Amino acid sequence: MTAGIKIINDWGTVLVDDTFPTLAMLAQGTTTLDSEGSRYIGNHSGTVAVRSTSVVGYQYFNEIDGYPRGLFLFGPPGAVVEWYVYAPPQEPPSNFGLIIRDGTGRLTFDAGRKAARVAGLRSSSSRPGWQGTAGFDPGRAWAVMPLIYAFDSVNTFRRWGDPQEYLQYEDVSISGGAVNGGTITFGMTQKSRRTYGPYYGSPLPAGFTYASNNAALAVIDVTGY
Repeated sequence: MTAGIKIINDWGTVLVDDTFPTLAMLAQGTTTLDSEGSRYIGNHSGTVAVRSTSVVGYQYFNEIDGYPRGLFLFGPPGAVVEWYVYAPPQEPPSNFGLIIRDGTGRLTFDAGRKAARVAGLRSSSSRPGWQGTAGFDPGRAWAVMPLIYAFDSVNTFRRWGDPQEYLQYEDVSISGGAVNGGTITFGMTQKSRRTYGPYYGSPLPAGFTYASNNAALAVIDVTGY
C-alpha cells in the first residue's frame, strides 16, 4: 500500500494529510484604515483573514506609482482591522509537536504553528448569492478570509499641474466581511481611492470600469490567536 498519513474527523473529513499543506499563520497585526479607506500591511505571500466590526477586505497589488507591492486592506476610513496572513507552513519547522512532510520533503503540517481553522464558507458567482449574514458561536472570535473576491474598479483621469499632466484615480470596492459577535455580514466594502501618477499626454485618457461578481469567503476561527 502507499505510505502516508491522514487524520480524519468523525464526519470523515480529512483534516491533515501528507499531500496538501495545511495553512498556518504567517503574520498578524492590528491596524486602522487611513482617510482613503485603505492600509498597506506588507508584501506577504499568502491569504488574509480580516476581523472588523465594519465590512473590510483585502487585495494584492503590484508596485505602482508610489504604492509598494503587497497586501492592502480596504474598508471605511478609521475602521480598526485585525488581520491574519495564512500560507503553507514555512521552514524551519517548530522544535516540538507533530511535523509532516510529503514525499519530496516539503513541509505540509506543523503542529507548532497556528492553523487556519475553517468553520464555514460562502460562495457564489452572483453578488446576491454570497452576500448576507450568517450566525456562529458568539463565544468564539471569527475572521473572514476572502478566497476569491468580487470587485469594482472605477478609473477616472483629471488634469493636474502642467497642462500636459494628469492623475489617475481608481475607486476600489471589494468583497469582504464584518464580524459583530457571532454575526458575520458578507458584502462589498466602501469605495476606497488610490491615486496614480502624474502622467503626461494629450488627449486625456477616457475613464473605464471593470468588475467581477464571483466571490468565495471562508469564516475562520481565530480564538486565542
